[in-house]
Formats: sequence, C-alpha cells, structure tokens
Amino acid sequence: MRADPSDSATSAFAGLPAAAGRGRGVIASEREGLGIARIAARRAQAPGLTELFEFHFGLEPPNAPRRAGRGDVAIAGIGPDTWIATRENAGHDFAQSLQSLLGHSASVVDQSDAYVMLRLAGPRVREAMAKLVPIDVHERSFRVGDVAQTVCGYINLMLWRLEDTAQSDPAFELWAARSLAVSLYQAICHSAAEFGFVREPTVSPASTGRQTA
Repeated sequence: MRADPSDSATSAFAGLPAAAGRGRGVIASEREGLGIARIAARRAQAPGLTELFEFHFGLEPPNAPRRAGRGDVAIAGIGPDTWIATRENAGHDFAQSLQSLLGHSASVVDQSDAYVMLRLAGPRVREAMAKLVPIDVHERSFRVGDVAQTVCGYINLMLWRLEDTAQSDPAFELWAARSLAVSLYQAICHSAAEFGFVREPTVSPASTGRQTA
C-alpha cells in the first residue's frame, strides 16, 4: 500500500518502485531528519541578522541564490533578505533555536515537515535532469552551491547543486511540497528510466561523499 505523502511520520515514497530501467545511471536517496527553517530579515535588520548567523554558525548568509554550508548547518538565499536554513537531524527544534539566536532581527518559520527532498547523483544524472527541469544544469552554468527555484513536471521546486560525490559524479537535491511527492517521484522515474534509476535507503550525512551539509 502506498503511504500518504502528507503523513510526515512515514516516508513520502513508501510503496513506490525503488528502480526503473536497467543500471545505476541515476541514484536517488531520500533526505530525512533535517531541521528546516525559513528566515526573513525584518526591516533594516539584514546586516544584524548576517552578523548573528555568522557568529553562531561560522556562515555568512548568501545574498544571492547560492548555498553555503559548514558542518551540519547550511543556508541558501531564496529571495531578498530571505533564506532557507537546514541542520542535520535537528527536526523542529532547529527553528525554535534559530529564533532565540537571531532575536528581533528575523522572523523564523519551521518548515521541517513542509518538504519532500530527494538527493540525485550518478554518472547520468545530468542527462536525466535535462529532461526534468527547464534550466541548464551543465557545470559551467549551474555550479556547486547554486540554488534555483524552478519546475519539474509542472511541480514547483527548489533545486540545489551539491558537491560531487566521492565517485566524482554530480549531485543535486530537489525539494518540493510534501503533498506532491508522488508526482515528483513519477516524473523522475520516467525521465531516468533509460539511464537506469535506483532509490537507495536513506543514508547518514557522513556517508554521502564529500557533501558535508
């Protein structure tokens, strides 16, 4: 039986096929346990917010559609004075702790249950991505750390370019509304089947190649 993707207690991909086609050209793994917070600087408070975030996490929030990471924390610019921040295995506590640290400089909203996230890698992942999204994902155009808000099969999503894997394969992360998990997964399977698609069990951050956040 297929799981209800809106039920955050179970995998949004439970019951869906774990492979399509032959081979391992595209390898997917679900991202779970992330604490996710949307941060919006209050009026004239962006400089103070930046200083506080850098002081507590050693990261300067990017003033562009870019992603920065250090240790188990990452932050990406998604709009003017607006960011998405994540912390591994932090759950809902992350947003609450961020609000305490940033104080009156920002509004922080917990979005830990809002998204479904798939990490895609493999030797043929760029070819599959080229069929999925209407942006150029070549390494010259979409570099490590770049972030884009785009569509995949008419589904709005955030696309993050991660560092290459330990096998030197490109890696991407796709974020979409959790309620659209089944549609997103079906689009990926359809596009990647000719290259060979497999979904592996969720892995710990320490075993995802050179990516550290």
